[in-house]
Amino acid sequence: MNLSIQDLPANVIASYEATAHSRGITLEVFLREYLIKNAPPTPPVLLNEAEWEKAVDECFDAFPVSGPLPDSAFDRENIYERENEW
Repeated sequence: MNLSIQDLPANVIASYEATAHSRGITLEVFLREYLIKNAPPTPPVLLNEAEWEKAVDECFDAFPVSGPLPDSAFDRENIYERENEW
């Protein structure tokens, strides 16, 4: 891909050339690396309702299956006994 930028101030061009020269690379290589490094992030993919539901289901299916907590887990004694462990 070729790109031509018109009407850049001379001091801006000189600054980039000096930076490239100090790194031992050409201006073209420096600008290519700079553009790659500072490229804007790819916008997120918008999902329709069915795709969103499928993605959420796949996410939840990735977690291990666990059973419900026993009733004793909610007893007052079991809740307050753990305060001493903190």
